[in-house]
Parts: sequence; C-alpha cells; structure tokens
Amino acid sequence: MFAHHPRLLAAFTAVFLTACALCGCKEAVVEEEQDTLPKEPVPVEAVEARLTTLRPSIDLVGTLVVIPERSTVISPQIGGWIQKVSVVEGVEVGQGDELVVLDGRLAKADVAKAKASVAEKKATLARLERGYLPQEIEAARQEVRKCDEQADSIALEVAALEPLWKSKEVPDLQYQKVEASRRAAEAAQAAAQAHLELLLAGTPPEEIAEAEARLAMAHAELAAAKLNSNLCQITSPISGRVTQLFARQGAFAERSVPLLNIDDLSKLFMQVRIPSIHMANVQPGARVDVRLPTYPGQVFSGTVARISGEADPATGDIDAFVEIPNDNALLRTGLACRGRLWLPEMPNVLAIPVAAVADHAGKAVVTVVEDGKAREVEVALGTQTHDQVEITKGLEAGQWVVTEGGYGLPDDCPVKIVSNLSEPARTPDSP
Repeated sequence: MFAHHPRLLAAFTAVFLTACALCGCKEAVVEEEQDTLPKEPVPVEAVEARLTTLRPSIDLVGTLVVIPERSTVISPQIGGWIQKVSVVEGVEVGQGDELVVLDGRLAKADVAKAKASVAEKKATLARLERGYLPQEIEAARQEVRKCDEQADSIALEVAALEPLWKSKEVPDLQYQKVEASRRAAEAAQAAAQAHLELLLAGTPPEEIAEAEARLAMAHAELAAAKLNSNLCQITSPISGRVTQLFARQGAFAERSVPLLNIDDLSKLFMQVRIPSIHMANVQPGARVDVRLPTYPGQVFSGTVARISGEADPATGDIDAFVEIPNDNALLRTGLACRGRLWLPEMPNVLAIPVAAVADHAGKAVVTVVEDGKAREVEVALGTQTHDQVEITKGLEAGQWVVTEGGYGLPDDCPVKIVSNLSEPARTPDSP
C-alpha cells in the first residue's frame, strides 16, 4: 500500500524514527536521574504524624494598668484651708485612714449655732403641746373683768353727759371724747374676751404643726453643719497605695479639685489587643501567662477578665483586660509585659512539628519517608502552635515526616532516619 504512495511512506518512516528517538531519550533521562541520586541513604530526622491534642495560643504585648473600680481620686466635698496632710506618696493606707485635714473652726461654730436653734424650736413646740397654764387663763379672766369695769364706767359717764349735751350745756368736744373712750373700752373688752376664749380652747393644731416643721428644719440644718464639720477630715474610702499626691499643707483646697489618688494594687489589669481572627476562640476566664523584662524567668498567671464590646475601626483589633494577682506587690502600673493567651484545646487533631513543613513555590509541603525513600507531599495546614501544626489534608496518621535534613531531597531519594543527625542511623523501616 505504501509503495503506491511514496509521500505517505516517507511520513510514516519519519514518525517511526522520531518515536524511537524519543523512547531512547526517555530511557536516557531516567537513567540520568537515577545516576544523580545518592548511592548511600541520606541521614534525616523524622517523626510520626499522630493524632494528638493541640494547645494553641497567641502571644500578646500589653501594659499593666489599674483596675478602674480599684482606683479612687480623693477630692474635698467642701472648700477650706489644708491644716494637715497625713500621708506621703507611695505609702500604703487602709480603709478609713486619715488623709487630709481641713481647717474646721468655722464648721464647728456652725454646729454650735445649729444646736442652739434646735433647742429653741424644741422649747417652742413643747410649750404649744403643753397648752396654756391655769395662771395664764386666770390672768385672761382678770383682764376681761377689768375691761368690763372700764367699759361700764365709761358707759355711765356717757349716759350722764348725753342729756347735758343735748341741752347744749356740755360742749360737743367734751361729749365726743367721752364717746370715743366708750368705743375704745368696748373694743378692749371684746379683745380680752376673745383672748380668754382662745386660752380656754387650747393650742390650735396648725400652730403645733408649724412648730414641728420648724424643729425638723432646725434638725436638718444641724445635720448639715455636722456633715460639713466631719468633711473637714478626709479619709480613705479603700485600702491601697497613694500613687499621686497634690495636697500641700497651708494651701486652699477647692471643692471637687483632686488632692490625691489611691490605687488598690492587689490585682492589676494587663491591657492587650487581640486580633479579630482569634476573637471567636477568646472567652473570659482564658488563662494567660504573663512575663515582664523586669523579672526574667518569672511567670505571672492571669485570666481574661473583660473584653471590649467595640473593635478598632482601623485594625479590627479588640481590647481585652487580663486580671493578674499581685499578692507580692512586685507589679506596678505602666510596666510593659508580654502574655501568652491559651486558646481552647483541640483534641484528636493530626499534627506534626512545625519544622517538618517547608514552602515550595508558595505551597506548604512536607517530606515523607516510605520504604526508606523520601517523597515530597503537598499538605493543607490548620491551627498552629509554637512547635506543632495541624494537618487538615495531605497526610495520614502513622506516616513519617522529615523534620531535619530533608530540604531539597529529590523524590525517591534513599534516606535513613536518625534521632540526631550527629548520631548513627537507625533502620528506616523501624524508627
């Protein structure tokens, strides 16, 4: 058939020769690669990929701050001259200890004045509640009798003058004077009678109520005067340390102007910023190991106490506050510190050492050992701790992965597993 088609025959011959040439090249490449593999197994360190419990954590940097409710600013509630400053900066004080004393002479005078007013109002109320004395009622009766007699006497005089006045024997002026005296006597008689009736009726209830109200007001004024006097002695509302002192003896203290700060340093907050990617795993009560450059090697144990409800709009980070006991009084506010916040445990996770993972063209890879040969495998990573990383894809439990000495090894490279590269090798199949 090819004899009748010379051109087709030539083409077939060319393809056949090319295929033969390619087969020869491939065998040559394979033989060349085999020639480049090391003759002796390469010693490597390796571990077995196992299911384990991961303890993830995040490292944080923060600053020690006082717990807000354990800090107080002392200010006078009244103005006055500072007579005495009883503390110095840095001293420990207890609840109720004297801090500052203001000049209280004017306040004491106000107390004495208020006490006198209370005594006066008490006496008035007691007199009204007691009612009128028999002597007072008898005196009122005598006054009525006196007024009656005067009125009768003047009435007789008017009766005697009236006929003479009508007959023009008495001047008008004289008669008018006597008549005016009669009217005045009658008015005095009515007033005396009304006063007697008032005494006989007793004290009106409204007068007693008014006296009681005035006494209550006097008591309130006395309480205010005593309070002002007590406020001249300023005491500590909490136990703690005087961290700032502004008061000076002889100076005038304005009302509500700070005199000193007192902080309870038995517990402190470490203020940190938590990246938003970890927020789902951070809960109040999480343990935090805190370290300070001031005390190298010492670890202070703390717990997450509060988490801010608002994130930083620029970074997405969220403020958190770690409560740290300060029983030995080593910690001070303002010190910088580092903390390791432990996240919830992850049980039954396939994990390998971080050192076993390498980067190959932007992909995570590991070198596995199978039948004494190394092979590079792409893996997917999950949660990472300081020394281990979770493998979510690409490995199975029981496989051996190289942790040291496997970087750059070609596939199928013979290896031998050692516990330390400086020690003799072990059998690859039984590490």
